[in-house]
Amino acid sequence: MNEMINFPVETEAKGSVPETAMRSIITALLIAETLFAHGQQIIRGYSKASSFNIQPTKDSVVSTLSVSTNLEFYKNERKTALIIGNGSYKTGPLKNAVNDALDIAAALSGKGFKVILKQNASKLEMRNGIREFGTEIGQGGVGLFYYSGHGIQVDGANYLVPIDADIQMKAEVEEECINANAILRAMEFSDNRINVIILDACRNNPFRSFSRGDEKGITRMDPPKGAKQGAIIAFATAPGSVASDGDGRNGLYTSKLLKYMDHPELTLEEVFKRVRIDVSTESAGKQVPWENNSLTGDFYFTIK
Repeated sequence: MNEMINFPVETEAKGSVPETAMRSIITALLIAETLFAHGQQIIRGYSKASSFNIQPTKDSVVSTLSVSTNLEFYKNERKTALIIGNGSYKTGPLKNAVNDALDIAAALSGKGFKVILKQNASKLEMRNGIREFGTEIGQGGVGLFYYSGHGIQVDGANYLVPIDADIQMKAEVEEECINANAILRAMEFSDNRINVIILDACRNNPFRSFSRGDEKGITRMDPPKGAKQGAIIAFATAPGSVASDGDGRNGLYTSKLLKYMDHPELTLEEVFKRVRIDVSTESAGKQVPWENNSLTGDFYFTIK
C-alpha cells in the first residue's frame, strides 16, 4: 500500500475537519487514483484494432491517388487502330484523304497505339486490313477505326469506297464497296473495353449517276455493341450532309481532330465536342460534326 502522508489539521478551529475524517478522504483519493491508472492499463491491453469503411470525398487524398492511378492505366492500356485513307480515285479524287490518314496514324502511333495503315487501298486490301484488325482487338483494350475517303449511302446502308471500285449503277455498290457494318461486326466480336469509329467519309458522292438527292454523304449509324464500357462513332458532319476536303494539308474535320487529340487529359467526348465547335465555327455552320455515343467509361488520347 502507498505510505500514508500525515497533514497537520487544526482540530480546534471552527469549521475544521476532524483529523480522522481527513485521513479517510486522502486514503480514498489515493485508492481511486491507483484504480484509475490500472484501469487505463487494462483498456490499453485489451483494446482490439477496429476496421472502418470510410468513403473518401472527392477532394480527399485517396480520391486524388485513385485518379492518378487511373490515368496511368489509360496511358499503358493496350490500344489498336486501323487507319484507311483513300484519295486517288479515278472518279472524284480527294487531295487530302491520304494526308489525313497518315497524320492520324502518326499521332496515334506516338500515343501508344499499334497502327495498321492502309493507303489508297483496294477492296481486298481493305478487307485484309479489317481481318487483321479484328484479330488484334480480340486481345482486348481500346479499338479505333479511322477512315478518310469517299463514303456513300444506298438504301439506308453506308459503304466505304475502295480505290479500285468500278461502279456504273446502284446495284454494283454492295459488290464493289465495303459495307461499314463490317467494321462494327469486327468490333462487336472483340474483347475491347472501348471501341471508337471515326468516319471522315462525307465528301461529295462521285457516283451521281445513280444517287438520289436525299442520299448525300453517309447516313446515321449506331455504335457497335459488345465493348465492356461502350463505344462511340463520330462523323465529320451530320448525317446526310457533306464535309469539306480542306484547303490545306488536312480536311477541316481531321485538322481539328489532330489538334485536340494532343490536348492533355481531354476525354473522348471532350475532344469531339471541341472539334465540333471549331468545325462549325470555321464553316459558318455548314459542317457540324456528329457522334452517336454509348460510352460508360473514359479514354484519353493524351496524358500529362
